[in-house]
Amino acid sequence: MTSYRVFIATDVILALRKCNAADKRKIARLFDELSGNPFLPGDYAEHDDIGRPVQVLIIGRHAVCYWADHAVREVKILDLKVAGD
Repeated sequence: MTSYRVFIATDVILALRKCNAADKRKIARLFDELSGNPFLPGDYAEHDDIGRPVQVLIIGRHAVCYWADHAVREVKILDLKVAGD
């Protein structure tokens, strides 16, 4: 299967800078994994403003929110927040 491109929102990059080194490595591995497996389900799904399902995957204390745009073969990383917020 061809890899998908992964797009990371600027806010996610800023939040990632505040994470400890171990969490940064785990989250970076998730981004790599999503490139090769854009169908990876989260721990649960939420819906955005237009009703599109957004996957939420918990890594340590963090929740990574993403969705796969299969039409253009991209995964959009939308948010990185403290889990439970």
